[in-house]
Amino acid sequence: MKRIATLLVALLAITSLHAEEQPITFGELPKNAKIFVLTYFKDIKFKEVYIERRASLTQYEVKLEGGIDLQFDRMGLCTEITCKNGEIPDIVIPKRILTTIQKNFPDSYIRKYENNGRMYEIVLDDGTQLTFSRTLRLVDIED
Repeated sequence: MKRIATLLVALLAITSLHAEEQPITFGELPKNAKIFVLTYFKDIKFKEVYIERRASLTQYEVKLEGGIDLQFDRMGLCTEITCKNGEIPDIVIPKRILTTIQKNFPDSYIRKYENNGRMYEIVLDDGTQLTFSRTLRLVDIED
């Protein structure tokens, strides 16, 4: 009997960790996310908008035409931008990071930007991965 109870508890825990992704409308995004999209990507059409819920995490994903994916946290702050077919607009990248990239990689452009709260990860068009600290200092380069 203890074995069955343990198995049920484990199954419940695994099920609650599974992310549930649901389509939503643009209007259901947090205010900050809507402002971000309408400010920096206003000329690009929407394809899909999702909310993803896990036990302790809520995030939003906005898919735009042209292979652009945006992710936002529950407060609507942008945590990730991916441009599969082009470059991320310079204006959305922190200035110190952008300056470092322009100085050290002048012929490259940014395809992916991620901010997880502890560090920033950037992927350039040639696949080079750059890691910046919370204070925007370059700490790692992977070719």
